[in-house]
Amino acid sequence: MARDPYIVRPETLPSAFPPGHEPPRLLLDFADWLEGRPWGSLGCFRLQGTLSDEAPIVDGSALRREFSLFLYLPDGSLVGFWHPDGMPTPSSPVVGLGSEGDAAVLASSLEGFLAKLAHDAFSDSAWSDLAAAEEDEEDDEEEDEGNPTRAADDETRDALAEWFAGRVGPERLDALAGEVCDSTAFAARMDAWMHEREAYWAEHSILTEIGRALAAHRPPGKTPWDRTQLRAAIVGTLCEVQVYRAGPQPVPEIAEVEPLLRALRDEQHRTDPDLGLWFEAHLALDAKGCILPRFDYQTRPILGGAPAPVEQARSDLSRAPRPARWVPDWLADSRA
Repeated sequence: MARDPYIVRPETLPSAFPPGHEPPRLLLDFADWLEGRPWGSLGCFRLQGTLSDEAPIVDGSALRREFSLFLYLPDGSLVGFWHPDGMPTPSSPVVGLGSEGDAAVLASSLEGFLAKLAHDAFSDSAWSDLAAAEEDEEDDEEEDEGNPTRAADDETRDALAEWFAGRVGPERLDALAGEVCDSTAFAARMDAWMHEREAYWAEHSILTEIGRALAAHRPPGKTPWDRTQLRAAIVGTLCEVQVYRAGPQPVPEIAEVEPLLRALRDEQHRTDPDLGLWFEAHLALDAKGCILPRFDYQTRPILGGAPAPVEQARSDLSRAPRPARWVPDWLADSRA
């Protein structure tokens, strides 16, 4: 039975890189090569440029210059380049940001990553979504040559190995596939970032005030993972704040909370002007009144049950311009 092809969106790759930097030629060529190949034959992913905002880390938007992510995995994990100094280079390693908080160096370069894909090097690791898709139990009992899916996977990996060996040579391909990567520095960097940002927001004066204003919504539980989820959306002159309780419900404290949220939004913009102004903030409120925020600068929010008016969002863009590649399509498109 024929499988759907990989989702490949090469046009999105530039947006994953800091302004002034472009995706490496090898990544673009690999995207062209992957187009039309059967999904799962090299692993379960889609190739699409994305910002670190979507990564499973605290304050991912603040790390946009440190990551250029290009693979989505089914469990929400992301894979891409890590630029330790905020500057993309040919030696930027390829890393994984796991949905459960794990952080690993998968290869010391894009060349090494492609070589490992071609050799199915991730099948026995925590990153097995980067290996050929698992077969059904019945298929496992079949011989390789009698299993058309497995044969197709082998064919795809062989084709990738041949294509890549044509660029770097067979010996270089084998050496790259066998490299062992040390994740210590990367894992330590991400662990330190998480603790630093959690502490920063726990003591942030504006969020402390918002936490007091929303005291009635604190969760009854006392454990650190008991949190009330709230959503704030600001677009131009419009503002909506909801608490998730049997579905999203408006909070009665909006008159007190809105000016605080706007002050927070402006402060965030002053901290990193290139990000512009966020449109949504997702607020996790704990029993002590501390809030851990997550900011969304890209998604068109829903306000009053309808997509936010583009003209209101454009007023925000005019007040806080962004680099063109970081303007979302719905806002950049004059037909929206």
